[in-house]
Amino acid sequence: MTAGISFAGLVTNLPTDQLISAILNQESQPMVAMQKQVTTNNTKTAALQTLEGDLGNLTLSMDTLTNTGLSSNTVTSSDSTNQYVSATASGASNGAYDVAVKALATTARIVVPTAMASNAAVGTGTYSITDMAGTTANITIDSSNNTLAGLAQAINNYTDPTTGNALDVSATVIQTGADGSSQLVLSSNNTGVGSNGATTFSMTMADGSTLSPASPSLTSSAAQNSDFFLNGAELQRTSNVVSDAVSGVTFTLNKPQTDLTQTTHLAVGLDAGAATTALQGVVSAYNQFYKDYTSNTTFTQNTDGSYTAGVFNMDMTVQNMVNQVSSTLMNAAPGLSSTARYTTPAAVGLKTNEDGTISLDTTAFQAAFNAHPQDVANLFTHSGSSTSPLLSLLSAGSNTTTNPITFSVANQNGVLTGTFSTTKADGTAYSTSLTSTDGSFYGASGTPLEGLVVSAEDGATGTLKASQGISAVLQALDLNLTSLSPGDFGGMINSLAAQNSDLNTQILQQQNYLATSKASLETTYSNLETSVSSLQSASASLSTLA
Repeated sequence: MTAGISFAGLVTNLPTDQLISAILNQESQPMVAMQKQVTTNNTKTAALQTLEGDLGNLTLSMDTLTNTGLSSNTVTSSDSTNQYVSATASGASNGAYDVAVKALATTARIVVPTAMASNAAVGTGTYSITDMAGTTANITIDSSNNTLAGLAQAINNYTDPTTGNALDVSATVIQTGADGSSQLVLSSNNTGVGSNGATTFSMTMADGSTLSPASPSLTSSAAQNSDFFLNGAELQRTSNVVSDAVSGVTFTLNKPQTDLTQTTHLAVGLDAGAATTALQGVVSAYNQFYKDYTSNTTFTQNTDGSYTAGVFNMDMTVQNMVNQVSSTLMNAAPGLSSTARYTTPAAVGLKTNEDGTISLDTTAFQAAFNAHPQDVANLFTHSGSSTSPLLSLLSAGSNTTTNPITFSVANQNGVLTGTFSTTKADGTAYSTSLTSTDGSFYGASGTPLEGLVVSAEDGATGTLKASQGISAVLQALDLNLTSLSPGDFGGMINSLAAQNSDLNTQILQQQNYLATSKASLETTYSNLETSVSSLQSASASLSTLA
């Protein structure tokens, strides 16, 4: 409200300002209550948004656990210096590998023997280079780039006018003389023998070029493939980084060795430390979510004896959502067999503390993971048991049925056709026919098989039972609780925003009313002063006549 004129009753001696203030204060109480409600709503909105963000972080931490944490590999080597070979692994099966390096892959190279200043003229005309793939590039040198450096740049900038492909050769100018003289060196861009078996490339100088002395000729070295022994088998590759010899394992060949009987022993296994760190990330994310909830459920006494309740105090809707998250995280994965080695996260070291947070017994978890990594993974990721060795589960989603799925797959004129049957949530039967050209079958959205992906061969018959894994269930819950439906985080936030919009409209109306009321009161009391003053004047006049 805009402040009005401040005055006291000059004639009546009434405390006019105090009277007006008291009246307005009484009339403004509904507005004050609405303003307090807006503040409370804003506080609750911020708290709900924090929980939304915390839940998203929890889901992401669970994704990290299932996508990389439970499948991260560690590689130990008998050679701590990695002198001859090193290895990394990702998604690989446990295994042991003995490696001996016979030769490294090299690039083909041409050294032009003529030495000159880099800005010296090499001669105009056409220089031709044929790379190891058989592609010939004609490089034109004219007065604008007639230098050793200009020729190198022209080679590196070349693109085929038809295909737009660059030449598989790069050029460098290397200073080789103390006087600053340099030589042109050409190298193939890739190591190893070309796809057509070529081991060298060629260069033809322009007529009259200063790089074409009668003697000596161009100095060239041929490319070769890497040559190494892996568990006794001799292999060759075009690169020194080999990722196609063992699935999930990359070997880097560092140096050839003279004694091929002295192998480097490399052992690949699952990384229990990485799995522990990833699960600790889930624990931390949940505890942050839970603490941000409980910090808003307090009921504290103030110094003046009044009480302040947290915005989630006695809010059963929010409490129910928090309980859903907690139970999803700590209960068994839907569809997991009761005979599974580990049926709940508690069985692998996760436990609920007295204050509602959770913690991880790292010793228990690592013991379980080292002994039975797949059984541990089955708690958190999709898994399934098939009665036929010809059909295996590749993935399942949060909407995939956990009821048994019967299947029968046959090859019909070169196309795999599979019949899949199960029971819907309401107890009715469901059956569908799916086809595949690559052996993979995908369940359709909106059906009990949504999210299901299996790999099958001709003749596969039997029953499949899928488990979603806690990660998929938590992800589905996250999507549900952050929706805009009433009773979810998003719906509650929208509802509070709508309430505040209505309250702010009413507050503005009340402020306008109070401004009008104040002006009216000031006018009333001003008129009263005028009337009393007139009466006093009249009284004084009458007293002089007496």
